[in-house]
This record gives sequence, structure tokens and C-alpha cells, in this order.
Amino acid sequence: MFPLTTSRKVSWERKSSWITRIEDWSLNFSGNLEKSIRNWLRLLENDSDRPQLRVVRRLIEHEVYQEARDYLEKYIGLDKAFDAEILYLMSQCYMAQGLIEEAEDRVQKALAKEPQDALYLEMLANIRLEQGNWHAAIEYLNKAIRTNPHNTELLFRLGKIYTYHGEHLEALRCYQGCCELKPRRADYWEMKAESHLQLQQMAQAAISFDRALRYSVNPDIVARLAYCYVQLNELKKGIHYFKMVLKYEPDHYDALCNLAAVYQNMGKSLEALEYQEKAYSLSKNDPILLNNMAYTLVQLGRSRKATEYYQEALQIANENPLILYNLAVCHAQKGNWEAGIDTVKRLLQIEPEHSEGWALLGNIYEHCSEYEQAIDCFNRALKLA
Repeated sequence: MFPLTTSRKVSWERKSSWITRIEDWSLNFSGNLEKSIRNWLRLLENDSDRPQLRVVRRLIEHEVYQEARDYLEKYIGLDKAFDAEILYLMSQCYMAQGLIEEAEDRVQKALAKEPQDALYLEMLANIRLEQGNWHAAIEYLNKAIRTNPHNTELLFRLGKIYTYHGEHLEALRCYQGCCELKPRRADYWEMKAESHLQLQQMAQAAISFDRALRYSVNPDIVARLAYCYVQLNELKKGIHYFKMVLKYEPDHYDALCNLAAVYQNMGKSLEALEYQEKAYSLSKNDPILLNNMAYTLVQLGRSRKATEYYQEALQIANENPLILYNLAVCHAQKGNWEAGIDTVKRLLQIEPEHSEGWALLGNIYEHCSEYEQAIDCFNRALKLA
């Protein structure tokens, strides 16, 4: 007979870990959100000397703000001691419900207790953004970053605020910091590349888009890389990458339009028209595409059809100077002098200092043997050139 083993005493640490696991299980999202929320709300009904902050955080995470707020307000109303985190959670609830002043009051009190907490500083930045004061929001985000300099999400958010407000150099610095801290995040490299584009730094943008592709094969990033190569006059590479996009996503609208533009600029009108027609099958309401198709058709000698596309484009963008000018040129090439004059005059009413428009009008008058008017138009064009 084997001797019985002596019963081991279970330590309090192990008991605590069991309790934690039970709590974690009760807080798990079961896949049925409504059922999970009911379970979490039942947990809040249990009397406890300590606030059920883990439950409250789950409720806020799933946008159950009113019940979370009611619980926190009730808990504080019992005159129990509460810390900065409770104030912060209340601020989150108030903010989500549009109670901006109350949200600011709570987070300011939280900051008075813990002035270096990055979460509280970020919350105050959110409030400033909601109030339309983005300069103050940037100030608080910078403070949050100084307290937590390795938090790339804060830095990335700051960069996006700068981007939204056109501060592309400042945004670039933020995204550069993100890339240095976490170099394998494709979205960081992508936004860095976009900042380079806004600053007309095409070579650096291409490098950053290429780095983004190492970590995420995204057709949009490939298309942006192709665009960079075209702008750098590396047309072979640009075409290669645009075709790569279309291989995996044949209906990628931007790639179709841009590849058509590349071929048209290379004088390959038939190839350009092929991609334009595919893009047109996807969207018939893009005035720029209609203008480009019309221009390509003019190069192919199909002026009648080109005129139809120009007029279709003008129904969508009736005051676009580029489309009006191209239509006037089309009329002039066909010898439709009266229609050409009417179109140029319409252009010059919208943009009186359009030098090419005045020169074109002069050419049309010259063809019509109206030399005095032609000379006046040429003089206007020379003054504006």
C-alpha cells in the first residue's frame, strides 16, 4: 500500500491567480456581444469596497457609456476614496456622450493627481480637438510624448494631425520617429512617404513606399510607388509597378488612369485608350478621365467622339478651364470656328488671365480673317505670358 501524500497547503498567491483567471473568464467576450454586456453589468451589481474598473473598461471599450457612467457616478457618490483612473474613465464616458465641459473637468482633476500620465494628456488633447483648438491639442500630445517617448501611437497620431492641417514637414518628423522606433510597420512608412510627396521629395517618397511594401503587399502602396517613379521619369519602373497592381487588382481605378496617362505622354495613344476605356467602365462620372479620353481620341483623329466626351465632362465640371480649353482646341482643329470662339469666350469669362486661351482665340480670329481682333488677342496673350 502506497502511503498517502501529505496535502499541500495552497498559497495565497495561487489562490489569487485562480481568482484572477475566474475574473478574466467572466470578462471575456463570448462572441455574443449582448450576452457579454449583460454579464458585465451583473458584475457591477456586486457590492464591493473596490470599484470594478476592469468591468468598466470593458463596457467603455464596447461603447456602453451610460451604464459605465452611472456606476462611476454612484461609486463616487458614496464618498468612497477614488483615484485618477476613475476620473479618467468618467471623462471618457462624458466625452463619448458629448459632455465636453464635464469631460474636461474630470480629466483635469485626474491630471492634478498624476500630471505626467500620457493617457490623461492624450484625453485632454482629444478634448481640445473637439473644441477646434488643434494647436492646443498638439501641445498636449507633445507633453504626452515627452512622458512616454517610445509610444509610437501617440507620435503617429500627432503626425496625422499635422498632415490634416498641412504641416507636412512637422508630420514627416513624427512619421520618421515612428519608423525609427518600429521599423516594421508598413503604415508608418506609408505616411512618411506621403509626407515626402507633399514636400515634392519624390526620391525619398519612393524609398519609403518601397520600405512599406516589405511589410505589407498593398496595391495602393504599389500604385503610389509607381506614381513616384513616373514623376522621377523612370517610366519603365512606373509601368512595371502599375501593371503589378493591375495583375492582382484588375479594377484598380487609379492605376488604370495613371497608366493610361503614362502611355499618352509617351505618344502611345492606342495603349492609353485601352486603359481609359477600362477605367470608364468603372466610373462614368470622372471629368478628368473624360477629359483625358477626349484628348487621346483627338490624337487618334477621332475629333467627333472627343467632342462628345469633352461635353460630357463639362456637364459634370462646367467651369473647368482645362476642359474648356481642350474643347476649344478640338473645335478649332475641326474648323468649327464659331463653336471654338464661343467656348474660348466661356473660358475667358471664368479665367480672364488665361494666356493660352487668348492666344487660341487670336488664332481662330486669324483663320476667320478678323485680323484686328486677332492682334488684340495676341497682345493680351503676350502681356499675360
